[in-house]
Amino acid sequence: MKETAKSSLLFSFAARRPWLVLAIALVLSVLSLWITSQRMEFLTGRDDLMPRNTAFNRDYQAFRAEFGSMEDIVVVIEGQDPERVGAFGNRLHDVLAKDKAHFSDVFYPYALPFFRDNGLLFMPLEDIKELRRNLTLAAPVLRALSASPSVQTLFTHLTGSMDQYLAGDEKKLPEIMFMLDKLGAGFTSFGTGKGSVPSMESVFMNKDSAFARAGRQQILTALPVRDMSGFVPAGAAIAVVRAEVARLKALPEFKGVTAGLTGTPVLENEEMATSEKDITLATVVSLALTTVLLLFAFRGVLNVVAAMVSLLVAISVSFGFATVAVGHLNILSMVFAVMLIGIGIEYGIQVVLRYQEELRRGAPELPALETGLTRNVWAIVMAAATVAAAFLTFVFTDFRGISELGIIAAGGVVICVLVTFTVLPAMLVLLVRYRKKPSPVKGSIELEDRLLSRIVFGNPKTVIGLTALLCVASLYPLSRVSFDYNLMNLQAKGLESVNYAYKLMRSKENSGYFAVVMAKDAEDARAKTARLEALPTVDHVVSINTLVPDHQAEKLAELEAVRRELADVKPAPYEEDLSLMELPRVFEAFRNASVAVKERLEKEHRPEAKQAAAFVATLDGFFAGLEKERDKNAVGMLQEFQGGMFRDLPAKIEMLKQSLAAKPVTEADVPKELRSRFVGKTGKLMLQVAPKKEIFNREPLEAFLKDVRSVDAHATGEPVMVYESMTIMRDSYRLAFIYAFAAIVCILLIAFRSIKFALIGLVPLVVGLLFMVSGMWIFGISFNSANIIVMPLVLGIAVDSGIYIINRYRREEGSAGSVILSSTGVGVLLNTLTIMASFGALMVARHQGVFSIGAVMSLGMVACQIAFMVTLPAVLTLAAKK
Repeated sequence: MKETAKSSLLFSFAARRPWLVLAIALVLSVLSLWITSQRMEFLTGRDDLMPRNTAFNRDYQAFRAEFGSMEDIVVVIEGQDPERVGAFGNRLHDVLAKDKAHFSDVFYPYALPFFRDNGLLFMPLEDIKELRRNLTLAAPVLRALSASPSVQTLFTHLTGSMDQYLAGDEKKLPEIMFMLDKLGAGFTSFGTGKGSVPSMESVFMNKDSAFARAGRQQILTALPVRDMSGFVPAGAAIAVVRAEVARLKALPEFKGVTAGLTGTPVLENEEMATSEKDITLATVVSLALTTVLLLFAFRGVLNVVAAMVSLLVAISVSFGFATVAVGHLNILSMVFAVMLIGIGIEYGIQVVLRYQEELRRGAPELPALETGLTRNVWAIVMAAATVAAAFLTFVFTDFRGISELGIIAAGGVVICVLVTFTVLPAMLVLLVRYRKKPSPVKGSIELEDRLLSRIVFGNPKTVIGLTALLCVASLYPLSRVSFDYNLMNLQAKGLESVNYAYKLMRSKENSGYFAVVMAKDAEDARAKTARLEALPTVDHVVSINTLVPDHQAEKLAELEAVRRELADVKPAPYEEDLSLMELPRVFEAFRNASVAVKERLEKEHRPEAKQAAAFVATLDGFFAGLEKERDKNAVGMLQEFQGGMFRDLPAKIEMLKQSLAAKPVTEADVPKELRSRFVGKTGKLMLQVAPKKEIFNREPLEAFLKDVRSVDAHATGEPVMVYESMTIMRDSYRLAFIYAFAAIVCILLIAFRSIKFALIGLVPLVVGLLFMVSGMWIFGISFNSANIIVMPLVLGIAVDSGIYIINRYRREEGSAGSVILSSTGVGVLLNTLTIMASFGALMVARHQGVFSIGAVMSLGMVACQIAFMVTLPAVLTLAAKK
């Protein structure tokens, strides 16, 4: 039988004093927003989210205490010309080093005389020997160019060398083939526009050597002064660096040089800035979509106004609660406003729809409203308790960021319920006078007889069988969906900081993502370095010891030999003179000599014949390009070609000679600013352990850390912090899930006072979660540190919506199908749609972590809706006879 609505003290107060209720709500809302604007802070660092009292965090804090912060802004400077790259870095270093307001430390190795004078000693011995061989072969050309650095001199000299070879001087062949090989590569890249002209470095040094790669990609680091009052503490410093980099890149002398920013502060800055914009946009979109859905569902403006005012009050007061209870938001908890839009409107939907149902049945306004409220009080309280309990279980986890989210979200749920029982009825009472009286519905409609009812609810056994089959099939996706440890996958696609982070990871010379091991002294450092570099996942170790080059005697002997070879190479100043009238004859003579050499080598079946033939083909292509541009820009091409090769030749040779004069290096020669980066305050030594492979993903990261920890169990650094924090986060959510499940079971037992109905209440939860995970697997979505936040919400909603349906089924007349097609079922459907709208709005985000929250929640809501509307009625029909 239908129960009569009992008088509610809460409703009586709201009905008699609606203006007082709204005044109190307005004051609390304004006060909450004011407190939030004055006191709310944002924690941008991931370290702020992690538990403090853990072994890995203590190791990291000990390292920080010894060596200070290493969370630098990293500027990656790249170009084909190492000298130009170095000049760019020097200019940037000089500007940033003077800005003490934004940077406490600026470090650029290339700016140190130590590396300029002794850089060649850090090359492997085999590379130095190759350098000597190459310079010996190139020395005759360099001597000729020293008198007159021009294309004409280069081609004329090589033509003469080829003529001597053709005349019988076999000794000329190695020099000829060496220069043709280098020029061929330069002609190819220059002629196709894919590269620059052959520089002097490409002539005498292997372009793939570690030393050459280090010259083409150089690193500047700047430690920012953090402004903790801002949303992004390093934002001002990052803006200064970006502005100066942009200014330098626009200068003509740095043509061909590229530069980009990365590093922890930049990644965090871009993540927070991007996610802030995304969540702000998503909040606006979510409110708009929710309003549209309510207009469609309530079929009128007044009830929508009442519901939205109540929602805004709940969100405002929730922000005040979050400020007072926690005081800050982090990258996890900053989405709680969007969460509350979906959650907060749920309770109001049930009240308003039941209120409208009673009006359609002919009940007067206030009794109808009281019925809508009182008939839902118990269900709303129990439903809210499931969601709040799911979030409150976070408090028992070790992860600070998750624990804070649990407090904020649980408090927000409680506030939403209180507002639903006070502000919403007060608003509805005040709007009664403006509402048209609906026409009562005469008679009752047997909703089960409808076609939809017969199709969906008429075959419960079939529905349960299909659901069980799909749940069993979902066990495979459940075993395949993993937790993504790669924080780069959370960032917006195409971000400069992410692209350059990957570049550094792939760069053996400039690896910016390394583990850290501390040694007590030099001997301990050498022993640990040897053990670390023997590991399969470790590429190399950088320490104070590596700043003293090895094999110095042999290297110095090689460099001295090169110095003697180049002693008489003293280039004259470069002059922009192409001698255009003579060039056609010079080019023709050079080509003829090249063809002649090729033909002789082919006739003698020499192995060099193939190389010579390839060069002639490349040369013909180069000349054809010049011919094609003859009436347009042939002179400009030649000027660029000649200038690229010889404009900086005098300065580069002088710098080379300076570096060839290197002297033995001892640890005492290491400059203070470099030494301080590897020697701590108490004398401990830092070993930077670079991985052999990319370690952003879990499997290679885990293998790398396992190896490093086999040498030193207290190894730390960014990879350790990421791995441990992600593991703790993953395990914390798992533990919270278990706690939440247990709490929900208890709440269901209290709500229904029946084991049978408590078990039935768990059906949407199990079915919804399994279907959601299957959807994630189908669409290739993994759990990550962002989207895993939706798990307790899905858990709570999968149960609380079931509570509404089961509660009405047990308390009132009608079948399970009629409940689904009643205002309660419509409310559950509408609630699901509003949650999908609020979280689905997150899919407008560029930040991939925020996007994945929306995607996973949307999948979860679709899965739960199937469980609510199809599976649960079938179970109730078969297993829950009244």
